[in-house]
Amino acid sequence: MKEMCPISFSQINERAGQINAALAIFSMLLFFFTDNKWIIWVLTADFFIRGFLDPSYSFYGAVSKTILGVFKIKPLMVNAGPKIFAAKIGFIFCCMIAISHLIDSRAMGLAVGSLFMICAGLEAIFRFCVACKIYPLINKWG
Repeated sequence: MKEMCPISFSQINERAGQINAALAIFSMLLFFFTDNKWIIWVLTADFFIRGFLDPSYSFYGAVSKTILGVFKIKPLMVNAGPKIFAAKIGFIFCCMIAISHLIDSRAMGLAVGSLFMICAGLEAIFRFCVACKIYPLINKWG
């Protein structure tokens, strides 16, 4: 099956996406292992901003750009479409985790959060975009 990703005329720094994914994992670990339950709302809002509004207003994106600048990491520019699609999926995951917290379903939150962290880990470590693999299936059904 030929891979397809949402097409965008804009480019994004893949390295920033990797750092965003690592920050998302860190945020989830804070959520699960500390009393800082508010972090899920920050992460959900950030994914909403990146997926549905303007990624330039993303707090996590600003932190990623700062890290890239401090360490003088060369950019690796890629199509922004798949990353926007991934942010929308991340938003859905975060909503599910937040809802599981609200209804006091720790098991559901851990299951969804674990899957979310696996996907983010693949992006952060291997630059493997799960959203680019899922999109052709969604496109085929639609």
